[in-house]
Amino acid sequence: MKKIFAALPCYNEGLNIGELIDKWNDQKEKLADRGYELTVVGIDDCSTDDTKQIILEKRGKYGNVELLAHEVNKGLCGGLNSAIGYFLQNGTDGDLLVLMDGDNTHDPVYIHEMVEKLLSEGKDCVIASRYCENSDITGVARHREFMSDMAKVYYSAVLRVPDVKDYTCGYRLYTYPIIEKLVSRYGSEPIVEKSFACMMELLYKLYLVGASFGEVGFLLRYDKKQGESKMRVVKTMRKSLVTAVSLRIGNKKSKERS
Repeated sequence: MKKIFAALPCYNEGLNIGELIDKWNDQKEKLADRGYELTVVGIDDCSTDDTKQIILEKRGKYGNVELLAHEVNKGLCGGLNSAIGYFLQNGTDGDLLVLMDGDNTHDPVYIHEMVEKLLSEGKDCVIASRYCENSDITGVARHREFMSDMAKVYYSAVLRVPDVKDYTCGYRLYTYPIIEKLVSRYGSEPIVEKSFACMMELLYKLYLVGASFGEVGFLLRYDKKQGESKMRVVKTMRKSLVTAVSLRIGNKKSKERS
């Protein structure tokens, strides 16, 4: 049986991570029906609350939950790199990696539509997108939603990745070969951007190694999140704008050298 690894980077998500792991295991049998064995990987980024203990408790309950515990805080980019490393070490061709936020704003139920699109259309990466006709958002302040919409327009103009509208959502599905290509080109820790712009960096670098993309609509549930947001919106937006230009310029220079 092929495997699907659900990697959940989290920092101080003790109020959210347990319910999210439960939701993933609610999908276990349905995933098995289509030939995938589920492993949930909680990536604890040196949390100061009970996040790590809750992941361990869920491991005891389900048996298909693994813990990756950072000894120092590495930020989201460190969580992405850990997920990528774990996937390449424990997976093989035919296996899939799904990454999502560990704050319970993303529902695992959409994984089935994502897998179907990836397999039926031969995609390398499928994004749960906020910008499909059937997408919706609940619990997000209007100013943040407006900033996200403006960012979408900007990224589309600067990065121009085919078939992508949502450059920053962390809920994505990846194939094993495309992650291999990413690491082959950029090294064992391919993501270097420290801010939340690392999600855009990951997407664009996948595009540069030849990834094809698809999107499915989903409901983003910020009303499900407990605890304060860790994103500093203005700082993140500023970094994202700079990072997008830097990535595009870097790609242009690389083409000129070759």
